[in-house]
Amino acid sequence: MHHPLTLRPTSLSIAVTSAALLLAIAPARAQSAEAEALFNDASRLMAEGKIAEACEAFEASNRIESRAGTLIRLGECRELNHQLASAWSAYKDALTRVRDVHKRDLARGKVMALEPRLSYLTVLVSDEARVDGLALTRNGRPLDPGLWNRAAPIDGGAYVIGGRAPGHEEWSTTVTVPPEGGKISVEVPKFKEIIKLVAPAEPPPQGPSAAPVAATPVEELPPARPGRLTTRRMIAIGAAGASVAALGAGFVLGLQARSRRSDAYALCPDPATACADADRANALARTSHARALGADISFGAAAAAAITASVLWLSGPPESASPRHVSIAPALSAHQAGLVITGGF
Repeated sequence: MHHPLTLRPTSLSIAVTSAALLLAIAPARAQSAEAEALFNDASRLMAEGKIAEACEAFEASNRIESRAGTLIRLGECRELNHQLASAWSAYKDALTRVRDVHKRDLARGKVMALEPRLSYLTVLVSDEARVDGLALTRNGRPLDPGLWNRAAPIDGGAYVIGGRAPGHEEWSTTVTVPPEGGKISVEVPKFKEIIKLVAPAEPPPQGPSAAPVAATPVEELPPARPGRLTTRRMIAIGAAGASVAALGAGFVLGLQARSRRSDAYALCPDPATACADADRANALARTSHARALGADISFGAAAAAAITASVLWLSGPPESASPRHVSIAPALSAHQAGLVITGGF
């Protein structure tokens, strides 16, 4: 005959606790398997010389499950990748988790060996530069105020130090830290304030009882009448045009004369020596002489026209827009009598 199983309260609590432990252990084992797979991939990549990829795999394995052995391997990888500050930090983290004596001695020795070789970056923030709401960044990531004015170990490379504050212009600068033994400082300046343009206030609206303000009349001046060109100045303009045309013709004729003379000398270089192309050379020389004479005449005509234009222009000012006036007065003397006419024209 079977009897029903009856659990005492103490047995029931033990069963519940055991089940909870089993549920907690199962995810931990799965998580450890993922970390182990990443660790093995990182070791393989490191053996193949793919240092940067191996470091990323060790880093991912350590995020899933942090182990002293993983941190030591990560430190070795960072050291091979010339990231001494990151390697030093990984070895120090390993010391906080290590239980094996051999691994503890290895990590401690690495920390002591790397410390003298580290590079340091100091971001100096003076009291004058500490405006309200100041926030600094390093390569786009926030820089904790606890690291201001403090030499912090850092890997070698280029770093962009930037900052911003409400109501102030943004600031940034780039510094290069050597991979080993560098002592670099960056001084944050006082940020420039942003000048805000204030729009002029609108005039208050006038009430219904306010009397309209009469506009002050402005006397308009009659438009100025430009003076008219006189006949002399019109002729002067024509003479100036003729001077320019004659000058251009003189240049053209002069160039043609020089070209014909060069062609004649090319056919017969030595006038004292008989030449088979003497007739053609003489014809070219005559043409060159005629063109040169024409050029001289053109230059002379251009000069004469220019002089004429200048004289006519200066002696013929524009007519005045003012009304003409004429006055007549008698003129008497001991020998004659007559009228004197004066006026402006």
